Formats: sequence, structure tokens, C-alpha cells
Amino acid sequence: MSSVSLALSAPHLPPTPIRAPPPGVTANFDHPNSNAYRAYIAAGACIPIIVLFASLRIYSNLYVHRSRTWSDLAFMLATVWALIYQGLIMGSVNQGFFGKHAWDLKLDDARNAPFLFILLLESLYGPFIWIIKLSMFLMYLQLFGTVRYFRHLVWVGILVSGLYYFSSTVASVVLCAPRGRQTYIFSFATPRCHKSVHLLITTGIFNVLSDLYLLLLPIRETMRIRTSLRKRIGVLAVFMTGFA
Repeated sequence: MSSVSLALSAPHLPPTPIRAPPPGVTANFDHPNSNAYRAYIAAGACIPIIVLFASLRIYSNLYVHRSRTWSDLAFMLATVWALIYQGLIMGSVNQGFFGKHAWDLKLDDARNAPFLFILLLESLYGPFIWIIKLSMFLMYLQLFGTVRYFRHLVWVGILVSGLYYFSSTVASVVLCAPRGRQTYIFSFATPRCHKSVHLLITTGIFNVLSDLYLLLLPIRETMRIRTSLRKRIGVLAVFMTGFA
């Protein structure tokens, strides 16, 4: 029987954690350790960097070179999406429910809102990552799109990554979304939702492989540019900056 069922059927028992603690670990409801501060540190360090470099690129392309491309549009959309996504993460952290071990949280104190935030973040993650990669693919098309084989490889990357990220997003939402009269709390505690862990692992592997694809794709055409080796390596370094 799950911890959710126990809590519902026996409300007078001692507090039930959201998830059973590992062997040898005791639930700490009164003074649980929290890693939520790490989210604030990461946001405080990364958001100014994102805004700075995004502003430099947008200003350079729109006002210095006066060029407007699909790659720039995808990049601006990805930047705005990243800021919104980070804002949602901080909003979920501010609720005081995240950053703690599940076995240090009482099931009775759980509310639907944090789990709704998780589902919302899962639904935004796949499209967000795809738009970031799309901006890189479109930049490659802008630079080397006249080469037939290269153009085909870029479109393969766009379509395959798009299909995976959107299908994995739908799958993760379907696995953990409430059904019928289920609450978000109950839905997230079901074995069906726990299967989404395998999907997270698969997505991590796909992220690495697609990033490697983006990194390796322009090397051949870049090295064929008629310029000095130093400049060609510099161009590759720029691509690697986008990859990072």
C-alpha cells in the first residue's frame, strides 16, 4: 500500500512522509535540511550573464549589422523563455516545499500547488530546450546552407530533436497528470508517475547526443573556409561557446 493510501485510510497515525526514507535514515519533520538556497545562488549568478550576452547579440545584430534572421528570432524567444522558466522555478522554491528530501515532508502538509508547478515546468522544458537548439541549427543554415549535404543534416537535426522533445513532453505530462478526480499529490505518488524517471534519464542521454551533434556538425565546413587556420579555430571556438 502506498504512503498516500495509508495517510488517507489512517489519519490518526503518526505523520506520514511523502516518500519513505532510505534504510537507516530517519524523517526529520521539525528541522529538515534544505538545498533551496542553491537555486537562489545559481539564479543570481546565471541570470545577469544570460541577460548581458543576450543583449549584446541582439544589439549587435539588430542595430549594428541591421540584420534580422530566423536564428535571431529563435534566440530571442529562447532567452525570454529561459527567464520565464527560471521565474517559475524561483516561484516554486519560494513556496518552501522544494529543496528538501521527500521523506522530511509531511504528506498532510502537501498541497496541490507545488505539484502543479512541477507539471508546468515539465511541460515547458522540452519545447524550451528545442528552441535553444533550433537557434543554433538556423544559424548553421544561415552560414553553410548553400552546401546541400549540410543543409540536409541540419534539417534532420531540427526534425529529430523537435519530435523527441515534444513527444517526451507529452509523455511526461500524461504520466503524471491527474486522472479523473485524482489530486496532483495522489497522481505524483502513483507508480505510473514514477515511470517518468526513466524518461528523464533518456532525455539526459538525448541532450548529450544532440549537443555533440551540434558541436561536430559545422567542423568540416568551417575547416574548408579559405582563411588562416587561426581564424578557422576562432570560428569553431564561437560555435563551442554556443554549444556550452
